[in-house]
Amino acid sequence: MSIDFKINGKFYKVSLQNYPVDITLNTFIRQHAKLSGTKFMCLEGGCGACICVIKGRHPDTKEMKMWATNSCLTLLNTCDGWEVTTVEGIGNKKDGYHPIQTRLAHLNGTQCGYCSPGMVMNMYGLLESSGGKVYTDEIENSFGGNICRCTGYRPILDAMKSFGADSTYCSDIEDLKKICYKTGDQCSKICSRPNKKVHVIFDDNVEWVKAYSVDDILEVLDKIGSKSYMLVAGNTAHGVYRRSRDIQVFIDVNHIPELHAHHIDKDELVLGGNLSLTETMDILRKASSKPAFEFCKKVWHHMDLIANVPVRNMGTLAGNLSIKHGRNEFPSDIFIFLEALDAKIVVMGTNSKLSKVSVMDYLQMDMQKKVIIKLILPARPVTEYIFNSYKIMPRAQNAHAYVNAGFLMQMSGDTVKSARVCFGGINPRVYACRRH
Repeated sequence: MSIDFKINGKFYKVSLQNYPVDITLNTFIRQHAKLSGTKFMCLEGGCGACICVIKGRHPDTKEMKMWATNSCLTLLNTCDGWEVTTVEGIGNKKDGYHPIQTRLAHLNGTQCGYCSPGMVMNMYGLLESSGGKVYTDEIENSFGGNICRCTGYRPILDAMKSFGADSTYCSDIEDLKKICYKTGDQCSKICSRPNKKVHVIFDDNVEWVKAYSVDDILEVLDKIGSKSYMLVAGNTAHGVYRRSRDIQVFIDVNHIPELHAHHIDKDELVLGGNLSLTETMDILRKASSKPAFEFCKKVWHHMDLIANVPVRNMGTLAGNLSIKHGRNEFPSDIFIFLEALDAKIVVMGTNSKLSKVSVMDYLQMDMQKKVIIKLILPARPVTEYIFNSYKIMPRAQNAHAYVNAGFLMQMSGDTVKSARVCFGGINPRVYACRRH
């Protein structure tokens, strides 16, 4: 059984049995593709030295998307059909350097150079994912996951912010044409790939299975008996808590349209469980302009304090909640504001029965062989409700909360009709008070 993908336009067909089941994209890039520009450092998604850019098709909308990712956390087996770009792929001594690379050097943003490839690729991913138009405040807010120990951050940010649409350094970023390797013409973004069944059994009897529907997941869970398993999405939890070495079945859930879908009506906002935090933030930003969903703007600002951009690009809603379920002490910001908003979590088990539970009830629920399908946020008209949330943290970005909190007040004139108050960080569980 094999998967195929590209690195810097070069086609790779990989026989999965020839590598460990949990080999990372970073290891493959450095040790097998022999591209050492992508660095190897914290293995937690915190330093940014390993960042590369992924191009892949969205499971629900089928649009081609580009995003930056921490290759140290991205499992190679999830890369099937992706196009990976490393720092060598955007510019090098032989073919010429990319404007981001030359600008970083020209504005004295590099010294030892170890962090520079990750800085460059994070900026490249930001530009590519936004059509080449970003603003300086967005750029400054997007480097919380990149660490430099030499130059200090001012010359680095000066170089990156020079690409902002509102920068005085340049009026715009070069509009690079995407050329189709099949036709030689400009990319029309209409290519598609058939779903390819992947079920690999490795020498140590560890299995890797790729699911294309919720039914696929449930079928695998039904068949594996008492074997330990892991649902694999962004694998960012591995940067917080190292996963067990005893996992026997890995189930790739990245290609399931239902889990990446969302919709909004006058009563509720529904979010697929496998939406990335970045996708969720974009949905919330748009929803905040709709009546009764103004609170989404506050939620967006709170989510902007979670981790860093490459981690949010890969980490999912269900993944974050699953960490909280397994590790009650985990200071989940997602959990806090969902509980404050009295959101519901829809879960499905191997009997295909859907259960809609409160966020606190989810904590007590046996999630063995169950899947988070979607989250439901009810409408909260600004004329009736006041919502706010807070996060106290050791740094402005890329840090867990010391204490986080969410508040929802239902008002009747100047009178509080009901209230929901939630705190995290006080004890291993969320502390919630409700009064009606």
